[in-house]
Amino acid sequence: MPPTKDKLRPTVIGAPGASLRTPAGVRSEAQDVLSPARRVPAATPVVRQPTAIPGAERKRIEVAVSDFQALSPGAAAGVYEQARALVGAFVVDKASQRKAILWGHNLQQVHGDLVTEMLALARSPVLRHVEGYLARMMDILGSIDIMAVCGHGGDSLVGRLFQGINSRIDTPGELAQAQAELEQLLALMGGALDPLLDLKDRLLRLSRSMEGTAAQVEASAIGTLFLSERLRQGDAALAQCFVERSTSLTQTLVQMRQAGSTREIQIEQPIRLIGAIQNVALVVMPAFIGSIASIATLSASKTTISPTEAGELAYRLRDIISQLKP
Repeated sequence: MPPTKDKLRPTVIGAPGASLRTPAGVRSEAQDVLSPARRVPAATPVVRQPTAIPGAERKRIEVAVSDFQALSPGAAAGVYEQARALVGAFVVDKASQRKAILWGHNLQQVHGDLVTEMLALARSPVLRHVEGYLARMMDILGSIDIMAVCGHGGDSLVGRLFQGINSRIDTPGELAQAQAELEQLLALMGGALDPLLDLKDRLLRLSRSMEGTAAQVEASAIGTLFLSERLRQGDAALAQCFVERSTSLTQTLVQMRQAGSTREIQIEQPIRLIGAIQNVALVVMPAFIGSIASIATLSASKTTISPTEAGELAYRLRDIISQLKP
């Protein structure tokens, strides 16, 4: 017989929801996907409450302001509060000699930097320049003999012979030269006003920074002294380190307070020069220069100036000099 051909059988699609049967011992792909071993694990639940990790609580020191006042009386209330904050943040269990040695060290560094900056500002070139302008202006004004220029002094023969070769300004020609230099000095001082104002502001800011740093140094010294007393029974070596730091910080504080008067002088320097420029150089001097310019004009036209007018101008000159003196 001829070989029998396999008959094609139609594929039967089951109704929705019908189970898929597979031969015994054979797993379908769908069963693999749905098996518990192949299922995707559920998301980790979100913890809504804070977790607590068991351990020892860090020991901190409770301290009152009265404790500091007993150790170091006379400080400001704000200083005691700063000291209280420093001691309150100190962890006893983590205390070490290294921490004791570095206690307040950064404040001493800040103080050194502020002193260096203050000294640099005190040596600012604008101060030297303006002081030089004022000194030269006073030299010129102090050399002017108004009465002689106006023809009311030095009438002797010897006086007339030596006019022009002495150090005094007693002729109309010398007065005209002095006038030109005074105008140059006024222009230079007017241009230095803004730099002086900037310098004054910087010095004032530095001074306030030094005062704030001094308060922090004092608080640190008080806090260190308190810790040295508190730790003396448990660790004598550590307590001694705090004692040494307290001594060092106290010495720094003394230096800062002693330098207060010097700092005031440094701030006063630009303020004085600003006053000399504003109140004298830019206010009084222009009118005086106009007066001595009129003297040269009158002298050229052979017009005499009365002794009263010359005396009044000489009085104004003396008043200007007295205002310019430091």
